[in-house]
Amino acid sequence: MSDTKLVCFDLDDTLIKEIHSVMYLSVLNNKLTEIIEIEKREAEGEFTWIEADYHKAKLASGLDVAKISIEFNHVLKPINNILNVITTLQKFGFKCILITAGPKQVAEAACNIWGLNGYYGSDYEIVDRKFTGKIIEHIGDKGKVLCLQEYCNKYEINPNNCIAIGDGASDIPLFEYCGCSIAINYSNATIGKATYYIKTDDLSDILNFIIK
Repeated sequence: MSDTKLVCFDLDDTLIKEIHSVMYLSVLNNKLTEIIEIEKREAEGEFTWIEADYHKAKLASGLDVAKISIEFNHVLKPINNILNVITTLQKFGFKCILITAGPKQVAEAACNIWGLNGYYGSDYEIVDRKFTGKIIEHIGDKGKVLCLQEYCNKYEINPNNCIAIGDGASDIPLFEYCGCSIAINYSNATIGKATYYIKTDDLSDILNFIIK
């Protein structure tokens, strides 16, 4: 194993607020009303969150994938100082990656905009640069930690040198796998599962736990 240090970020409710990555596709495709209805049915227990994602994916049908990067900073609401934090961590020798259950196309745009070292996300089908409305492979409940394990194996990174940053239940396997974890703007499901907890609108606050 190498001495490489790694910070793994979740996306929805961790780095971006209010408009999640799956919802983002629907907003770009002028399907906001439809996605709100799906989320209502999800909240009422008609769908699991994964089933809901498959329904939401259909609303992106016909959307040009180029719009994701073009509209990223106009539509999404990132937490403050993401780019500065990524740059600072990299200067201190950390690799920074993004792992989300949302569309990998949104994860790729975020990776390019914020200068991350890598990304993982659910594989939404693209044909002729447009979304088809289908999900080829969804990361699901356990997929995030499998993605991290793949990255660590590829670069021979010890899990003890990894820091997971997330907000919800799907991040708990990452918290358990990594040597350190930070629950940011966290849900009740994470209480007792992370190393540190913080409520903030400024990502710079996590540096207090990482850079001593």
